Amino acid sequence: MKKISFLILAMCMSLAIVLAVEPTSAWFGAVPPANSAEDADKLAEGHFEKAIELLKQENYQEAIVEYEKVIKLLPKSKIAQDAQYWIGQSYFRMGQLDEALSIFEKLIEDYPGSAIAPVTQLMMARVQQEKENKKLRAKSDATSDKKVIIDPKTGVKYTKTKTFTGKKDVIEYVPSHICLSPNGKFLLYHKLVIPLKGEEPFDLVDMPAECGIWSPDGKKVAFYSEGGIWVIPVSPETGRPTGPSKKLIDGNHWYQSPVSWSPDSERIVFKRGDKETQSDIWTLSVKDGTLTQITDDHIWKGHALWSPDGKTIAYVCRDFKIWLVSTKGGKPRKIIDYGRPYSWSPDGKWIFFYRGLKPHLFRVADERVFDIAPPDEVGNFFSWSSDGKKMLFYRPSYDYTVILKVVSASGGPSFQLGRELELWPYFHFWSPDSKMIITEGGDSEDTTFWMIPLAGGEALQLELDVSVVDKLQRRSMSPDCERLLFLVDQGDGTQDLYVVPISLEDARTNGPAVLVFSGWDSLSGLRLRTQWNISWSPDGRKLAVVNWGDIWITSAKEGKPVRITKTPEHEAWPVWSPNNEMIVYTVNTGEGEQILKVIPASGGEAKKILDTSDHSMYAWSPNSKELAVISKGMISAISIAGGNTRQILDLKHQGLVEDHTWGLCWSPDGKHLAFMSHKEMDEPTGIFMVAVEGGKFIELAADDHSWKDRFFWSPDGKWLSFYSDGFVKTRPEGTIWEVDVKKLLSKGKKEQKK
Repeated sequence: MKKISFLILAMCMSLAIVLAVEPTSAWFGAVPPANSAEDADKLAEGHFEKAIELLKQENYQEAIVEYEKVIKLLPKSKIAQDAQYWIGQSYFRMGQLDEALSIFEKLIEDYPGSAIAPVTQLMMARVQQEKENKKLRAKSDATSDKKVIIDPKTGVKYTKTKTFTGKKDVIEYVPSHICLSPNGKFLLYHKLVIPLKGEEPFDLVDMPAECGIWSPDGKKVAFYSEGGIWVIPVSPETGRPTGPSKKLIDGNHWYQSPVSWSPDSERIVFKRGDKETQSDIWTLSVKDGTLTQITDDHIWKGHALWSPDGKTIAYVCRDFKIWLVSTKGGKPRKIIDYGRPYSWSPDGKWIFFYRGLKPHLFRVADERVFDIAPPDEVGNFFSWSSDGKKMLFYRPSYDYTVILKVVSASGGPSFQLGRELELWPYFHFWSPDSKMIITEGGDSEDTTFWMIPLAGGEALQLELDVSVVDKLQRRSMSPDCERLLFLVDQGDGTQDLYVVPISLEDARTNGPAVLVFSGWDSLSGLRLRTQWNISWSPDGRKLAVVNWGDIWITSAKEGKPVRITKTPEHEAWPVWSPNNEMIVYTVNTGEGEQILKVIPASGGEAKKILDTSDHSMYAWSPNSKELAVISKGMISAISIAGGNTRQILDLKHQGLVEDHTWGLCWSPDGKHLAFMSHKEMDEPTGIFMVAVEGGKFIELAADDHSWKDRFFWSPDGKWLSFYSDGFVKTRPEGTIWEVDVKKLLSKGKKEQKK
């Protein structure tokens, strides 16, 4: 009995020791303590990166857990502030607006002077606006949840069969390749397997992979990776590998389309792209690697598709004609003058193909083409049902769009403006009070200007009443936002330039348009974009116009252009000094070199500032005394009066790509320069800022991993605006729709001859 009591006592003491040694949090799955500050930094960064991926997948609750781990590891750090901000964003995106507002208010209370504060204040305004619109949004969401869509043009019925949310909602673009497994249990998106029931998605291979495609028997998947074509055995029931992957052939054979399997799953057909051949169609035995050449005309080809009966291969040539050729070789036969083949029907009677992005069906028996134009709500075709009676369409929850964003000059996350609008913010303009941004938007046929408040509120459309022309082209706004420039095509390669007065307060034009330059040669010389050929003076009263290689100055109020340069060389990129007195421009010598010159805006003798072959950007200092330039891997400032040069930043020393740095822009107070560059060529664009005195160097909008370009300082110097483009989630879920093929063909548009 004493032995048993002693044993129990020993066990209790051991448990007590374990509890004393092991942190209590570890028992509940919380964050274990880091052994050093360096370990804590690495752990926090890992949790933050994981949270970002979860946020992209709309797994908001799991993202919040990861962000909270960051805060526990480094509670007073900058990354903890960012984590707290994104927790607020997560609640906002879940529609839990009160929780989001509470998070943002606490962040401002705890860190009122931090870099995160400005964008947090914008988010607070957005939450308040969202709360006001919540009832209207709920009504809109309720009416948009359709399970059946009747095409109003044809009367054809499309039925929703699957929805994808969370981790399964990752397909951004169709017709980017997605593949349905032969048994209909899985989607394959490059290397990601997406089960259509139950299980979470998973990667098929632990390596980079593109254009994965199941074999007809469902037991293998072929894909491109690491300069070759690979195959991996898989289970048709689980979709998971049953053995190691194997490289079948080396060479860069990929071109926007997967390989295609023979019906017996023993061979693949592809456009060969190794050193031996760069153009023809070949087949390859998966079992022993035997290569067989099918075409031999050395004309570029792609999108090779094996017919279901195994006898024919369809492919496209460089002129986008579609051809058929026997799998035994022989003379190809052209069937379609323009298109890109995508899929055979399971019975081999039809070929689905695209003309541009417009879908069509080709009937093999009589070589007739049928237009099929499904409604936008069902997305794009991606597969046939296994019996061939249905066509399947996928509509992603993502749209490719151009986005207008701002980032605080003090740092912090970026912030999207005009989320509900279709914008084209390649060139956009700040209002003089820094409270709104004006930019173009709308579809390609009907563009307009939108006035978008920075702190939230309704975006207003600028009403343009211009009687001289119905459709305006290539417009820009004066720095004071009191005049609008537009162009009228004359049909002979020239354009007329008009200026019309506007009122932001009234959101409309408030006077007649004035012809300020007639016969502008928009196509001569370097064929530069309008915004780089025409430059507004800072006071908005004049325009510098490059015409036939020379610079002209014209009044924005009454025209009367005057030429101020007359040289055999071609002048370009005129930029006014902030005091309206000088213009800097480049002279192209025709020998790969550029000369940077400054000339009085009233005319006179031009002064050479810099002579080099690689300076690509320049910007006036706010006091008009210096020019900042990017040249020979260095950002420097050149004195206009004395020509002295001082170095500001060595790009290579900061790990930036020297010959891909652009967008140089001076802050309104003259204390900083901002620019765009890459740390690596294959990395996203970065926005960087350097102090003119002292060289302090930081990256802005580091949270934004998209391509970024064309940024501008706000007049008060607090914000930088820019545009980025990419796939943005605009709907709550991805969806699969199906349509009966016979009904589609019988009720669709009339067939057309080839």
